Amino acid sequence: MPVKNKKTTTPDGSTQRHLPFSQIRENIIVMKDSSARVVLKCSTINFLLKSTEEQDAIIMSFQRFLNALDFPVQIMVRSTKLDIDGYLEKLKTKAVNQKNELLQNQTYEYIEYLKKLVEVAQIMKKDFYIVVPFDKEEDQSVKATGIFWIFKSFWRAINNGDDIVKIRDQIKNFSGMKKWISGRVNTVKTSLESIGIRSSELGKTELVWLLSEYYNPALWNLRPMKSDISEYNLV
Repeated sequence: MPVKNKKTTTPDGSTQRHLPFSQIRENIIVMKDSSARVVLKCSTINFLLKSTEEQDAIIMSFQRFLNALDFPVQIMVRSTKLDIDGYLEKLKTKAVNQKNELLQNQTYEYIEYLKKLVEVAQIMKKDFYIVVPFDKEEDQSVKATGIFWIFKSFWRAINNGDDIVKIRDQIKNFSGMKKWISGRVNTVKTSLESIGIRSSELGKTELVWLLSEYYNPALWNLRPMKSDISEYNLV
């Protein structure tokens, strides 16, 4: 009597089921509730080196920026361990090609100093992002406020499946969504420039890596210089 092969099924509690986003189109993250997000990476200002007057001006400009917004934004600070392996390799190459023996020894000593400094001090690199959202329901109603709406949106995001009809609707409405969220992005960019902060939108590949590293920090050490986004189911 032939033995029937057991069908392998994907468990309902899979990781992807609990992710709040469904796809990445161009430079826009499309959420499971059909809202959208654009992530801006921001430059920094050495605030402590500014004079008191300059610091006050920066604070006032940032306050005006926040007060002028008529939509919510999320400010995200991401800390990662500083990776200087590439820089150390360049120093080693220069040391090998250095003809002056004294300079060569000093270069090797500098390399060892940097290695110990990073190990002992645990130097962290900080990246700053602003997440700009767009939700049609948010524009149609003021109900998107309060803790009740936050929990309601969260449960809706993790429980709704990505069926074919929903994905088709997202693709159909993408052009209009892109237009509205682009206006918000330009508003944020212009306001930040008045403070002296440059910002740029993360592209598709950068978004894939940002989300992948956020949910799986171990990927940070495996990140290639140029990643192939076709390997991921996020796109």
